[in-house]
Amino acid sequence: MSTVTPQRKHDLQRRFASTGVVDAQTAIRRENLLRALSLIAREPAPVTRAVIARQTGLTSATASSLVAELIELGLVTETGQAESTGGKRATSLAIDTSTHLIAVAVVRTRAIDAALVDLAGRTVANSRVELTGKVETSAVVDAVRALADGVESRLLAACVQVPGVTNDGVVVDSVQLDWYAVPVASILEEAIGVPTSVVNDVDAEALTEAADAADGAVRLVVHLGEGVGAAVTNGGALMAGATGRAGEIGHVRVVFEGSRAICRCGLSGCLESAASMSAMLGDAYTDELDEHDTSLLASTAESRERMAFGARALSRALRIMAALLDPQEVVIAGAAPALGPHFLGTLRDEFEMYPAKGTAPVPIRYGRPELGRHLGPARSALAPILGDALPLTERAS
Repeated sequence: MSTVTPQRKHDLQRRFASTGVVDAQTAIRRENLLRALSLIAREPAPVTRAVIARQTGLTSATASSLVAELIELGLVTETGQAESTGGKRATSLAIDTSTHLIAVAVVRTRAIDAALVDLAGRTVANSRVELTGKVETSAVVDAVRALADGVESRLLAACVQVPGVTNDGVVVDSVQLDWYAVPVASILEEAIGVPTSVVNDVDAEALTEAADAADGAVRLVVHLGEGVGAAVTNGGALMAGATGRAGEIGHVRVVFEGSRAICRCGLSGCLESAASMSAMLGDAYTDELDEHDTSLLASTAESRERMAFGARALSRALRIMAALLDPQEVVIAGAAPALGPHFLGTLRDEFEMYPAKGTAPVPIRYGRPELGRHLGPARSALAPILGDALPLTERAS
């Protein structure tokens, strides 16, 4: 395991910081470091210094200098000799997973799930703290501190995931947590001494789904739970909007006919009032239910009828969003996979029933829970430092 010192972490954070005034040479160096790092992380074949030079157009000396710096910063490691191509065998490179860790805290109304994630996206430690009463920020701090005990020097960044609206490290509005204008990022950052970000549930899922998107593809992710929300990624990066509220679609009216349900916001006909998991499965549903129990709720005749109505309402919203964004695909995430193939098939049928002229067909699929719940917030934590250079799902040592 590489030695992590406070100075080493400071050098890494300073080297890749995108804020502040930097000269042209420093900016170019930073960009080249990120290009090299991304190649090492994403290329399926072994990457060597020669490969980096060839694919970036940089000189061999510059490529070697970049690799040396990435090794010094604890981001890259040498893994042995590559196959010979006729001359001296080159040294293969991979992401160093032994040096840095990312702290994640997924906050719910009844529990806090904390985890430590390495630079390959693997959860190396995790804990769950059960809660009673209102969630306090001190509980989040305590959960992360307890899990990071003994490895504090290895922490590179942290992220807190919450339900609700977030912006620039602040929980602007979370009805579920009863948090309003809570600067949770600065609170945790002061406590553990590493850069901290805050991400909402939907954005975290979108970052998970986009982990392997290095081609600039546009992806629309819709979260179904007690509420409804959406997020858009372009390549591996979120499109957050001017105030961080992009994707707040739950309270857009999409039901105009018949007896519209009253939404919890007080209006009627909102997407959430028809297509949230609570609307489709009834009051017995909560976001704390596991997939098995959610599937049982979805199996009743009453739920099937409400699910058909919800699919119709959701298809209307998707049709408008897809026409605007022209996404490569639409992903229905959150607890939605527990609804099974019937709901997804109904949604696809409703979506395709009235195609908008001039638009392209868009595939719709469920999210991939097998990628793990900590991947999205871990990517959010790294974004201010490394952008999307590390997908956290690719080649590692």
